[in-house]
Amino acid sequence: MIALTVAAGAHPGAILAQDAPAPAQDAEEQQADSGQGVSVADAPVFDDGDIVVFGTRLKGQLTIDQPPLAEYDEADIAAFGASSIADVIAAIEPTTGSNARGSRGGGRPVFLINGIRVSSFREFRSYPPEAVAKVEVFDEEVAQRFGYSPDQRVVNIVLKPNFQALTAEVEYEQPSRGGYSRTEQEATWLRIGEKGRLNFDIELEDRSLLTEAERGLTIATAPGEAEFRSLLSDTAGVQVEANYARAYADTGTSLSLNGTFAHNQSRGLNGLSLDGISVLEARNETDSYSAGATIGQPIGDWTATFTSDANLTKSDTTIDRADASGIDTALSKTYSVANDLTLTGYPIQLPAGDLTMTFDLGFDWNRLESEDTRSASALELDRSRLNYGVNINAPVLARGGPIGGVNINFSGGVDDLSDFGTLANWNLGVNWSPTEKLNLSATRIWREVAPGLSSLGSPLIESPNRTVFDYSTGETVLATVISGGNPNLRGETQTDWKFSANWQLPFWENARLQADYGINRSRDVTSNPSFSAAFEEAFPDRVTRDPTGQLLAIDSRPLTLFQTRSRILSFGFNTRGQIGKAPERPERGEGRQGRPGGPPSGERRSGPPGGFEPARMEAMRKVFCETPEGETPDLSKIPEMFRSRLLDADGNPDPEKIAAARERFCGEEADERAKRFAAMREALCTDPPKLDALPERMRERLLGEDGEIDPEKLKAARERMCSAEGGEGESQNRAGGRRGGGMARMFGGNPNDTRPRYFLSLNHTVTLENEVLLSEGGPLFDQLDGFVIGGGAISEQSSRLEAGVFWQGYGMRLSGRYVGDAVLRGGDVAGASDLFYGDLATFDIRLFADLGEVTKAEEGWLKGLRVSLLANNVFDARRRVTDGNGVVPDAFQPLRIDPTGRYLGIDIRKAF
Repeated sequence: MIALTVAAGAHPGAILAQDAPAPAQDAEEQQADSGQGVSVADAPVFDDGDIVVFGTRLKGQLTIDQPPLAEYDEADIAAFGASSIADVIAAIEPTTGSNARGSRGGGRPVFLINGIRVSSFREFRSYPPEAVAKVEVFDEEVAQRFGYSPDQRVVNIVLKPNFQALTAEVEYEQPSRGGYSRTEQEATWLRIGEKGRLNFDIELEDRSLLTEAERGLTIATAPGEAEFRSLLSDTAGVQVEANYARAYADTGTSLSLNGTFAHNQSRGLNGLSLDGISVLEARNETDSYSAGATIGQPIGDWTATFTSDANLTKSDTTIDRADASGIDTALSKTYSVANDLTLTGYPIQLPAGDLTMTFDLGFDWNRLESEDTRSASALELDRSRLNYGVNINAPVLARGGPIGGVNINFSGGVDDLSDFGTLANWNLGVNWSPTEKLNLSATRIWREVAPGLSSLGSPLIESPNRTVFDYSTGETVLATVISGGNPNLRGETQTDWKFSANWQLPFWENARLQADYGINRSRDVTSNPSFSAAFEEAFPDRVTRDPTGQLLAIDSRPLTLFQTRSRILSFGFNTRGQIGKAPERPERGEGRQGRPGGPPSGERRSGPPGGFEPARMEAMRKVFCETPEGETPDLSKIPEMFRSRLLDADGNPDPEKIAAARERFCGEEADERAKRFAAMREALCTDPPKLDALPERMRERLLGEDGEIDPEKLKAARERMCSAEGGEGESQNRAGGRRGGGMARMFGGNPNDTRPRYFLSLNHTVTLENEVLLSEGGPLFDQLDGFVIGGGAISEQSSRLEAGVFWQGYGMRLSGRYVGDAVLRGGDVAGASDLFYGDLATFDIRLFADLGEVTKAEEGWLKGLRVSLLANNVFDARRRVTDGNGVVPDAFQPLRIDPTGRYLGIDIRKAF
């Protein structure tokens, strides 16, 4: 943990310091060190025993024993070409997925904002990416420290402390083959300030209908119906969202609120009715209302966080009956309220570090109301859940010891459900860091899980004329598919192991290699089945055939499987950086592009060390010294990097840190330090320098081996302390650019460094085992060998790729997906046919140009304007599925499996 003080005569913005005073050393000991190109931002300054350094960690980053799996800073995020935080999360998906845990985590990671849990993803998903300072991704075990189970990775999003933007975006997309189109319009306004943040977002989306006729498809048993059967429904939607967050400096309380409304509607075609005249339609309208709140409050040495998320979803589905006798309707209302309170503290100081404890207490309520014309009566289900638990993270051995650092983590909890009784869970893990760059962990997970209310009580829906491949005959037919809930589902018991290794490569900067191995075992598993020969063999009562064996209907409602087993091995590689050799820093007096910027020889420079202007230094001192005692100064007048160092853990101004800053900036001692530093700088920066006027210890640091002044050391010291770049006129002129000249120099950046930036995330998953046991001692189905009960064909190999490059306003992002070959067995019935799925690799490319940066526009419409071109599935690849004779069945025609193929679009975004 780093504490703060401010040394007023050294650097007014260099406010990070250690608590304990250092040995008495002068500023010149570090400022005039070797001739290495150390930037001002990296060089500590010593003045009267105070250590003054620039910190490298951002406010809101997590400080824990486990290293992140990946980190992305502001420049990396710009390379994504994203329009919102939701797009950023999609860009780093290979890193955030819990692949070794299978389907346990539900696909989405745990999200934190500035290190604090939030009520829902809705709170920040529409924020523009320019508001993000850093993104960190952590392993699943870290989720336990915030009251979550260890089956979801953790994404911590660090926001900038001061940001405001209005963004508007329009998109148009369609397949290269035509047939349908999609449009989207979105407007977002966000303001982040010292006291909080406010966000409004509205999004409109529309997609047109695509029929089988527009892809040249037909079914032999229903010729002439292609134009009345849809491959993609006609959809439209609108979403309105508002987010508010506020910090209260006097109490340390933080509050955030979220409200969202969404309306979506769709219309699909199911062919012709039995009379051959009426077109069968399926229509759906869904309205959802959501509200969320997060409250943070320090309680002594502990931090309490309360989150609440409430949702109401209304769905109305109408389907025309196949005999044209009318319509069937299915209505449902889903209510959910999730409340959670966590209390985190460090109650015990162990020899190896602080013991961390997190207590969590939650109360959830869910209600499902459903009715449909196929059922005799309406269904109402209620569930309340009271859960409580504790997580303890104990450091056993500190890092740097003979065998490295060791931490033990334990979590335990109880869920009391109104309809399923008491369910328990516990996890035990060990985390070992034998070196600073290698981290190993092992976790044992045991928990009981109840099926969701929607699985238990969704309304019954019969969808006629669905295209289905009948494995027993090898033919493609039209059948009725039944969906809905199953009230007879049982609770699941999960017993898993997870082993992980995270290695920061010593030979490749900012590169990490991750390996995970998961062993997952479950009893009484809720499964959403798909039609297959194995499914019909296991559950013959779920399949309806006529006396001749013709397939008529499939009941795909959820069911309970006795046991499932899986073993998964996952590898991940993440890196980011810049291409090429770093250019040399500009010589003293040179501007961003080598323009002369220094004064004539012999004249005193007006710029302070590291690019600080005297006016800025004085302005910063006034912020503290002219504010009456007991009042909070206006921190908006302080540069962003230094302002964040004066905030507490909740993002509020910290009275103690501000008092320390005032003490160091103001008063007679501060004035004396400022005068001494100015005199030292004047002596060093005058041409020729007045070396005799320098403090003795600084002169000693400038000496070479021969006892004389070393010209290289003197040159390096003058570069760091006498740079005039960023003088008041030039700095103000560039303030709106991506790299302000003076600010880049002030914080250690190189204004001549225009190298391209890149990022790369690659994940590969190998499924070693996937089996289903129907009963104890009963038949065993090897799903990897094609005997699949739930879901489609299962591949052993799969991969995800996200990569990109960004250079001077131009960017390219490449996304890739690979799925290996697979098989679905047709059974032993005469005439049955296996299905063989080929492997598939697809690549998406997004090209974008920030026209404001490309044209160096400082004002006007080009500033903040970005144009993006996208091409998804560039090579128009589709998975090929064949039967035992090598023939592609009608149900698996490539254009039926993927009617979109190559998908082109343009995206225009303007930031005001």
